[in-house]
Amino acid sequence: MNIKVHRGLEQVGGCITEISTATTRVFIDMGQNLPGVGEPTTEEQDAKMVNDIFAMDAHKQTAVFYTHAHGDHVGLFYHVPADIPQYISVGGKEILLAKYEMLKKGHEIRKDYECSIGQMLKGRLETRQAIIRKDEDLISRIKLFRTWERPKPHAMPTALTVGDIRITPFYNCHSMYDSYMFLIEADGKRIWHTGDYREHGYLGKGLFPTLRRYATDIDVLITEGTMLNRKDECIHECEVSRKMANVMNAFKYVVVLASSTDIERLAAIKEAAKTSHKPLYICNGLMRRTMSIFTRREGKVSKGLFEFHPHYISNNDVKKDSMRKKGFVLISGVSNLAFTQELCKDLDSSEVLLVYSSWDGYYKDPAQVAVNPRYKSFREAFNNVIDIHTPGHADRKTIEKVIEEVKPKEVVCIHKEPGAEL
Repeated sequence: MNIKVHRGLEQVGGCITEISTATTRVFIDMGQNLPGVGEPTTEEQDAKMVNDIFAMDAHKQTAVFYTHAHGDHVGLFYHVPADIPQYISVGGKEILLAKYEMLKKGHEIRKDYECSIGQMLKGRLETRQAIIRKDEDLISRIKLFRTWERPKPHAMPTALTVGDIRITPFYNCHSMYDSYMFLIEADGKRIWHTGDYREHGYLGKGLFPTLRRYATDIDVLITEGTMLNRKDECIHECEVSRKMANVMNAFKYVVVLASSTDIERLAAIKEAAKTSHKPLYICNGLMRRTMSIFTRREGKVSKGLFEFHPHYISNNDVKKDSMRKKGFVLISGVSNLAFTQELCKDLDSSEVLLVYSSWDGYYKDPAQVAVNPRYKSFREAFNNVIDIHTPGHADRKTIEKVIEEVKPKEVVCIHKEPGAEL
């Protein structure tokens, strides 16, 4: 059994790892480069790279498995040849469909609006229609993904077989819903691929019990190393929630900038709002849909922790008056800056707080600001700002504990910054 890391040894994200035998090839992730990380690539360059990868040894049985639905792991799925099966968790597939269906809806609304006000020139209309057709193609490709369902607690997951390689997915804690590790077996060898993981989330308590039970006699451990060179403090999501509740008590109006697909962070915010006796609102269509997915799939099994019933607020909504009178916690995405500014413009700025709950590199790192200035712009729109966040990745101490627990013959570290070493 051979391992080839096509991309990811010296950069965070954009991961592509190949594991092969004489007759079979399995790829773990087909990730798009993160903005501002590594050498930037065009869509044409990405397409050529993926086509070249699959052109090699094309006679072998081949499949692609995704650890989770973040773009730096699944973002190049549409370049994979149509006859190659692609696998992802049921929850990951739902998140991807929600994302691309919302994008398509937004493009359709924009097209209809421009047509209605007479500003749609022929060339622009053709461009909009081409974008919508591409959205439809991406959605069709995602619907063809094969899936696995998470087993009940303490049950052994079902292995999936491609040629002479067996792949067993194990549920994992990460800042993307329904993430997984993989046990990969072939030729009498055993590889454990961690994907992105952490111990300090609500779901992180399962990390080491899973490793003790299943990650035995491992020949090669492939682990992520995002945090090896970083000094970010990894606090538990419970502590994130406690800190948020404290500041929510001190301000009447609280806006929280957070991801729509991080079920654990959304739960931490929800619990903090409940503790501070403030009504919870959202204004993001994707967040509305992901919360619905989380509630349906995880609400009962989590005993309510991952059950979400926020108020949804939109433009010209009459609920705005009630929000201004009673106070609120509003979870927002960076695309909703104009809406949050409009909501807060007549409020006493001394009573308004932004809780920034995303990676601080998005507004501190000049390269990140250059490719996506929206995070910095969002912060600068508020007079009162506090960072309350914890990484979605394992810190160095946890990575070392994982290696000590698994005791592999060899370790390969991917998804790490240039020069980072174990």
